[in-house]
Amino acid sequence: MPVIRLYSPAESPGATALAQLADAVTELLGLPAGQCWVWWQQLRPGTYHRPEWRGDPENPAPVGLVICKESYGTDQVGALLRVLQGRLAELLGVRREEIYLTVQRATAGELLVRDEVWSPDAGQPAPEAIADLVPVAYVHNERRELTDDHWGDVASVIRLDGGRFTPEALLSLDSFSHLEVVFHFHRVPPGKIQTAARHPRNNPEWPLAGIFAQRGKNRPNRIGVSRCRLLKVDGLDVHVLGLDAVDGTPVLDIKPYLRQFGPREEVVQPEWVDDLMRDYYSGSPEPELP
Repeated sequence: MPVIRLYSPAESPGATALAQLADAVTELLGLPAGQCWVWWQQLRPGTYHRPEWRGDPENPAPVGLVICKESYGTDQVGALLRVLQGRLAELLGVRREEIYLTVQRATAGELLVRDEVWSPDAGQPAPEAIADLVPVAYVHNERRELTDDHWGDVASVIRLDGGRFTPEALLSLDSFSHLEVVFHFHRVPPGKIQTAARHPRNNPEWPLAGIFAQRGKNRPNRIGVSRCRLLKVDGLDVHVLGLDAVDGTPVLDIKPYLRQFGPREEVVQPEWVDDLMRDYYSGSPEPELP
């Protein structure tokens, strides 16, 4: 369970903002919700020395301490720090390079959690996590609800992380008509992940299918892949149509779609797929009249 302490002469951004930081950490590490604690400590005048805070006393960049288990690898801790840095910069409107974060690792046998001293799991070690996946961008659109259909006319902006990229990263992308976007189903709680077979969309009229035989969002690694139409590129903003990702979705990669990567043989799929996808890329339904 990571514990994060943030220090600043400024007031706390509020409980909701701190909860969002905790959620970002548990998402990245694949932990259940609530398995991260965050504190914000406002420092009184005369109790600190940091020249940067004198230069911008109205909007100072915080410093932070992260306490986590020693079992977290270097890549995993690095990804955690980068996520915290990016989210804090966006939340507080400060430059990410001015946010200083450090880590203290808790050694097995020296951490008491809920009256149990933590020790490494017995038996076979857990598979090593791929911990260097840091979002390159986030989706901005008007789609908030996790509904399945009517994505065809959804306009989105994929906004690159300005702290890591310049418009040069998107050079010549506008010469393609379509993109492949890899993203994270960040709003799927770890407890909802499916690992076996289920009826697609929980519809008993459709046959059971293993989680790897369907494209549902409750996947083990919560990774989505979508093809969408590219409208334009504007600085760090990629404007697209038909991206089936809700507002705030973390984007892991953006690729131009090449027809040569499409299937070279006839595509075969079961009949229930046609039924499932009937309205997926249709336009938004007309609002019901009162």
